[in-house]
Amino acid sequence: MTTIERTGHSKNCERAEKPPCACECGGAEHGWQGALTIAAASSDRDLRELEQKADKAWDAVLKRAERPGTGRGKPGPQTADGQRAAIKGFVAEVVRWLRRDQNIYGATKQFGEPFRISRDKDPDDSRRRPTPEEHERFVEAHVIPRLRRELGDRRLDAFQEEARKAHFWCELLAQTAHALDEFQDRYMQAKQAVIAVLLSSDDGERPDGWASLLPEHVVIRRAVELVFEHLPRAATGGITADDAFRLIWPARVLAVLMCREPRRHPAVREYCVKPIVEYGAAEIREQVKDRLRQAFPLEWPAPSATDPGVPGERF
Repeated sequence: MTTIERTGHSKNCERAEKPPCACECGGAEHGWQGALTIAAASSDRDLRELEQKADKAWDAVLKRAERPGTGRGKPGPQTADGQRAAIKGFVAEVVRWLRRDQNIYGATKQFGEPFRISRDKDPDDSRRRPTPEEHERFVEAHVIPRLRRELGDRRLDAFQEEARKAHFWCELLAQTAHALDEFQDRYMQAKQAVIAVLLSSDDGERPDGWASLLPEHVVIRRAVELVFEHLPRAATGGITADDAFRLIWPARVLAVLMCREPRRHPAVREYCVKPIVEYGAAEIREQVKDRLRQAFPLEWPAPSATDPGVPGERF
């Protein structure tokens, strides 16, 4: 089955700090490559700018809440703008964690590689296009190009159109992290659990618009199979319990950076944001945790005076 030669991914999407995604990656490359670039930069200027934007957005929410006539309805932090601002601060903290810890940075970058959609130029020489053999190797090692080759452009383009609306790829990542956490070295059971969840029609648990994806159960099943086919490459060896643990954290980080609107995505909040907030090695600042508590009080209740917190294992 032949496919159309793709021209590469949008830099605007790679660097996006908010939704929606409007390109052919379907959300699979949305935001995270730009976040990794900020984390790896020689200067922390862009990271500080990201943090300043988050602080400014939060301050604006609080100021609007103090204006006369705004006392009705939800408290300011619990509005859509408040929740976005809280998440924005959290994402900046995750990028700082990546910048500080080369292990989690490298693992996240390696975990994300199979989600790239094209390689239209040589990364070491932008003037040279890849040879047919190099292109074939890229397709074999990347999920969406493989799906495109196996299922055809028309079918995958239609799927990606719905996927970007329904948070498909970050939902897949969040459910993968959850399954790896639950099943550890029972790798095949973890894969089957992800397939079962993604094919579920429980709209209360899936992102808005998920029902539009369900008719394409073949694409969903094959996408999960390909992701799990590539996961061992990001582990230190075979999928042992220890390797599964090491895959969980980059899966969570990538889901958060890819999603960019966890306020509308229950699985990303529950299986990715919440564990990272509680993970000692991530060192999320108390100020940012407090914003999340104010924005999502039912999910992050204020800690009791006797609660020592959850220090978490080192990655």
